[in-house]
Amino acid sequence: MGICFNQSQKILPLIESSIKKGNSNIESFSKNLLSNLLSNYNKENLIKYAIEKLSKKNIYYIRHAESEHNVLEKKYHSFKDYDKWNIYDPKLSPNGIEQTNNIKQKLKENKIHFGSVFISPLTRAMQTYELISDEINDDAEIIVTDFAREINCNGLDKNKGKELSKLKKENINNKKLNFNFMTKEYWWNDTGEKNDDESEDMDLFILRLQLFILWITFRHDENILIISHSNVFVNMQDSYGIYNADMKLLEKKDLQERIVSLINDFE
Repeated sequence: MGICFNQSQKILPLIESSIKKGNSNIESFSKNLLSNLLSNYNKENLIKYAIEKLSKKNIYYIRHAESEHNVLEKKYHSFKDYDKWNIYDPKLSPNGIEQTNNIKQKLKENKIHFGSVFISPLTRAMQTYELISDEINDDAEIIVTDFAREINCNGLDKNKGKELSKLKKENINNKKLNFNFMTKEYWWNDTGEKNDDESEDMDLFILRLQLFILWITFRHDENILIISHSNVFVNMQDSYGIYNADMKLLEKKDLQERIVSLINDFE
């Protein structure tokens, strides 16, 4: 039996209103959100709703094109040369800019009509979107969200990004970009590239991605596109990785496992 529409349609507003409020840290965000959801639905029903919603979706994933740090990592792959490739919020390389033509061709050939596109706010992902945007249907909702960003660990300058105010200012002429789902980031370095005070360990990173999967599962879109990073892909899928400028259809069974784990493990 299908889920009750009047019940299931209330889940997305709960999730999205929670994101827009912002929270002090991802653990409290998760606890508050799941407590709210499970006060209205028991675990069994919430999992059932999620699985049914996910079964009707196609979630596509694009890893950003080659960036400056990807080039430098190949050249200086030794950890002793760490400071030579660990550059702050890198841009796409000239080759990466060229690579986006391959993505555009794939999108053109597949003629996928996306309901929404989720983009990491890091520069290499934002640039990838900008360069392929002509091949994305005009009525897609374009959401920039830190839920889709790369893991942020102490010392990883390549995974730090710009303050939200600066990001908005730089993109003020692009009215399509929706920044409403950028939080006052729990894992974000608002004060700039030299700040190492905030860090996201692997457990918090995985928790964030589980919550991201839960969110997009309850979106009212048949086709969804994510433009993000390698570690995000690997931890959303049981996979060794994804090449720069590659597009893949995510495996629903892997996404389902992460949702079930998130809900069942909640105490």
